[in-house]
Amino acid sequence: KNQYDQAIENYENALTHGLDDAKPTQINIANLYNNLGDSYYNNKQYNKAIEYYEKALKIWLDIFGTNHSIVANSYYNLGISYNDNNQYDKAIEHYEKALKINLDIFGTNHSDVANSYYNLGISYNYNGQYDKAIEHYEK
Repeated sequence: KNQYDQAIENYENALTHGLDDAKPTQINIANLYNNLGDSYYNNKQYNKAIEYYEKALKIWLDIFGTNHSIVANSYYNLGISYNDNNQYDKAIEHYEKALKINLDIFGTNHSDVANSYYNLGISYNYNGQYDKAIEHYEK
């Protein structure tokens, strides 16, 4: 068992038993889902990562609405997972959502915005959309 397998087991136990023992907040549950997504992603189990990132995103959207940095981060995590799972159209879709939120919150001069442009460039490049890739790299 590697460290990510152990982390996955621990987070799943926390979800199962934590729900019985206490009244967890939605934020705690979303954090557990997000941490499971991170662990599956780091274990290169991208479909499982996507599943848990989606669960976290749904809760974040319910709590914070569409224009919050934690929601942008969830879209970004999904973008990375889809990209590494060779689902470039879906990666682009999620990076675009993250970028829009980050531009609204931070403006153009922020590392989250730069990362979104860079990763959009990567996904466009892998998707064979070279002009769009260059356009995003230049931003």
